[in-house]
Amino acid sequence: MKNIIACIDGSPMTLATCEASAWVASKINAPLVLLHALDKTTRPVVSEFSGQIGLGSQEELLNELAKLDEARSKVALKHGKQLLEEAAEWVMNKGISHVEQLQRHGSLLESLIDLENELRVLVIGKLGEEQDSNKTIGSQLESVIRSIKSHTLVVNAPFSIPTSYLIAFDGSPTSEKLIEKAINTPLLSGLECHLVMVDDFAVKSAAFEKAAIKLKNAGLSVHEDILSGSVDDALLKYQKEYQIGMMVMGAYGHSTLRQFFLGSNTTKVLIKSEVPLLLIR
Repeated sequence: MKNIIACIDGSPMTLATCEASAWVASKINAPLVLLHALDKTTRPVVSEFSGQIGLGSQEELLNELAKLDEARSKVALKHGKQLLEEAAEWVMNKGISHVEQLQRHGSLLESLIDLENELRVLVIGKLGEEQDSNKTIGSQLESVIRSIKSHTLVVNAPFSIPTSYLIAFDGSPTSEKLIEKAINTPLLSGLECHLVMVDDFAVKSAAFEKAAIKLKNAGLSVHEDILSGSVDDALLKYQKEYQIGMMVMGAYGHSTLRQFFLGSNTTKVLIKSEVPLLLIR
């Protein structure tokens, strides 16, 4: 059975990530893996100016730096293990019984690529350990979204269990596949669906109508609307107006939404959105 993998790093997003991953695990009944990645530490190098500008021998300094680096790595390893233990205990207290702790050396993306065959849903915070509320998104988030081929839930703090979601539809074959996958994804079962399309001419296309019918025939409660304006602003405005709990989008396409997910609009939505973003593959 494939796993839910939740990326935790001790940042303010850690609790929200644990909450979101516990919700995902309960919805789809899959094992949960809590992942903590330890990035490789950059080692000091000998300066090309050693002995030429009065600095003297650097060997002793390099040895001291190496010792400090080793001590720092040991502390980071210990801290990471403690973080995993506390997170696992918190998640199990929420009723999730199948929880595994995993600590990997290397970048987060490298770790996730190694684990991709075991991955069903990835849960990751919008901000990382090195970011704060004044920053935009985590430094590794965009590369993870571009590279990982599983469903990815991007969360921010605080996390609230969604009761509704918004699907952005554009009429493309990729968007039509998104509808099928949304219907078959247990993560979305029981939630109210809002199907929207951004069209400056405010015209319901045949594809849009067909998508709405598919969702309704699957037993979903569906609200339909045609929006105007830029993609990111229109979707975010609609989400706030109707207090929708989660945005749901496809990851690839050859239309406006391709630029939305892989271009600058992705960053705009991730920065501005106050609700989770689920990217369906």
